[in-house]
Amino acid sequence: MIHPDSLTIKWIDDVARKYKSDPILVEKVVRALYLLEHLQNSRLDYIFKGGTALMLLLPSPKRLSIDVDVIVSNRPQKIEEIFSGVIQNSDFLEFAENEREIESDIEKAHYKFYYKPVTNTKAEKEYILLDILYEESHYEDYTAEIEIASIFTKSEWDNLTVTVPIPEAILGDKLTAFAPTTTGVPYNREKEVEIIKQLFDVGHLFDMVEDMEIVSTVFNQFAKTELSYRGMKNLTPEDVLKDIFETAMVIATRGKSGNGNFTELHKGIQNIKNYIFSENFHIERAMIPAAKAAYISALLQTGAKEIERFTDPRELTHWIIEQPFETRLNKLKRSNPESFFYWFKAYMLLSRS
Repeated sequence: MIHPDSLTIKWIDDVARKYKSDPILVEKVVRALYLLEHLQNSRLDYIFKGGTALMLLLPSPKRLSIDVDVIVSNRPQKIEEIFSGVIQNSDFLEFAENEREIESDIEKAHYKFYYKPVTNTKAEKEYILLDILYEESHYEDYTAEIEIASIFTKSEWDNLTVTVPIPEAILGDKLTAFAPTTTGVPYNREKEVEIIKQLFDVGHLFDMVEDMEIVSTVFNQFAKTELSYRGMKNLTPEDVLKDIFETAMVIATRGKSGNGNFTELHKGIQNIKNYIFSENFHIERAMIPAAKAAYISALLQTGAKEIERFTDPRELTHWIIEQPFETRLNKLKRSNPESFFYWFKAYMLLSRS
């Protein structure tokens, strides 16, 4: 269980100093996990997904995530009664539905859970957003139980557990979100940071996965569903994979090649810094998860099963990417060898197909 000390200004300030993070965001992380714990004590049946789930799933968290995203397959008739119980049993002040303009056929609900902040937010109330997706889970049986425990919280007694997708399954889901012109977070909505969050997560999930068949299965399920929701029924999962590849190419070549909006992607890379505490993230660093995304796209496009990973830059010495593939990528061999490794592997896969 999350210890009450986790909600105090001393704990939050200490954690913020340790991880060189904004105390306001750290408080939101703690509050998101606190809300999750109370949802687990309620009657709501769900699968926990998204960036905050990754904070529990990764061996060590990489970025701050402050929302709670869940899939609910069996919609309760009186879900707000469940949320009233959460308010009664916690120190959240109240909840309210955050109604939004419907942009697709996706059945969603959004709720704000308000609390009194202890950090200096200059606001009397802050909130944690609960995003609910009402649909049958596309994760199939690729889920696991994981403890609600984090470096950002102090625990007491036994930790509660929550159902989350396994790394391969959540990667399959996340890939569809990093496809801005098809199924992903779209351009021109002032959501450039959200696009880069997906890229960042894809890069770190790739380091964990072992079974590309699971990634492929889950990706195809999510891609077909998202395309249908968005009225893109003339497109296929293959088009989504090409979108991922083209978006990665835009980042790798700084907009000189690929199909996408480099200005917006670069802005997202610059503005995501407040959420990343594990590294100094900039365009050169972003090229690594972009190359991994392109390689995953190539693996899925060709049906290849074996995953190769970068270990030694010396093996790249005689590697050359040739036309008609994008030869500008050869410049990465010296400046960003890890990125070049994955682009070369993608090139080899796609050239043989």
